[in-house]
Amino acid sequence: MKIIKKFVPVLVLLVLSFYIFGRYDQLPAVVINGIVFLPILLALTVLGLSVHFNRSPVFFYLLLIVISNVVLGLGLAETALSYAVMAFFIPLLLLVFTLIPERGVFSVRALPGYAVLLTSILSFMVLTINAPGWASQFLLNDWLPARYFDWSRLPQTVLMSGCLVFISMLVLNFLRSSTHVAAGLGILIMLLAQFHVGDTSASLNVFSSAALLMCLYAVMQESWRMAYLDELTELPARRALREKFQKMGGLYSVAMVDVDHFKKFNDTYGHDTGDAVLRMIAAKLNKVTGSGSTYRYGGEEFTIVFSGKGVDDVTAHLETVREKIAASPFVVNREGRRLSDGQAGRRQKKSVQVTVSVGVADSNSAAGSPWEIMKLADKALYRAKKQGRNQVCN
Repeated sequence: MKIIKKFVPVLVLLVLSFYIFGRYDQLPAVVINGIVFLPILLALTVLGLSVHFNRSPVFFYLLLIVISNVVLGLGLAETALSYAVMAFFIPLLLLVFTLIPERGVFSVRALPGYAVLLTSILSFMVLTINAPGWASQFLLNDWLPARYFDWSRLPQTVLMSGCLVFISMLVLNFLRSSTHVAAGLGILIMLLAQFHVGDTSASLNVFSSAALLMCLYAVMQESWRMAYLDELTELPARRALREKFQKMGGLYSVAMVDVDHFKKFNDTYGHDTGDAVLRMIAAKLNKVTGSGSTYRYGGEEFTIVFSGKGVDDVTAHLETVREKIAASPFVVNREGRRLSDGQAGRRQKKSVQVTVSVGVADSNSAAGSPWEIMKLADKALYRAKKQGRNQVCN
């Protein structure tokens, strides 16, 4: 469901782009004249945002879109070989830039991405100028009966390579779902459609604009994620909770959740292990039943908001998630004792129990804002701590 949700905006743009492309000649002249400038404005916008938020995948997507449009628009791929080389390289580069981890736009760690792009550009120039026989044999040869591929101007090798890249991107979208991967899949379809149609004004304007809008969607979603999601747990952060509280009214409940003895746990096993514990607990809390929405309030504290439910309605759901956390053993890897020759011993696995204490209050408890109800839940949390922890109090 999460994967589909991220791909919906991309799918909408795909449908709209093909619809507009099919009716491009029917558009009013003023609209067509305006669309000519749309790719430029979008490219500048995406460039500024990708650099500002330091999003290297979107930045490299932008470069590929610009390169393909410049090559097609200026007629730099006039021969069959040069056109095939361009249509062969760009989808592969898009897959490479999707697979490369986020390294920033202008950093030493981003140099491999620029090296791959520069090598591809030089290879395109060398193959286009020299036109070696082996390149023509590989890219322009018909491996299968030509009648099965007469629907496209692209050679069979390029079509098969594009299909393999598409399948790889589709699998990657399921295995490593993210906004920029979903956008990359959509951009790939737009580029393949552009290569299939050729350097018409309709393809250059419509398909490139749609691809750039997908880049814009990816970078805007990333900026939203940075602002509203907690980086460690991937839960909505305090800013999202503040906006939630601004919309609250009527009956609702607020629960405060705190990890028991978390400071001692951090001191004993280290902060990396403590972070792993927080991620585990966040995953459990995020699946709380009763239509509760979970937020990371800060540190080892979490907030769960139930709309339209009182304390009596939500206590059972909180007890269930508390019991699930307590019943889930957390395995800690620890270094064994030092051996006599100074070498480290084998890592030892130790299973520890992690528990949480919960305090809950509802809007019937007192008249006031959600923040005041949360303070009541916080007081109930301290009562749970004093009474022995690993329990729910109201």
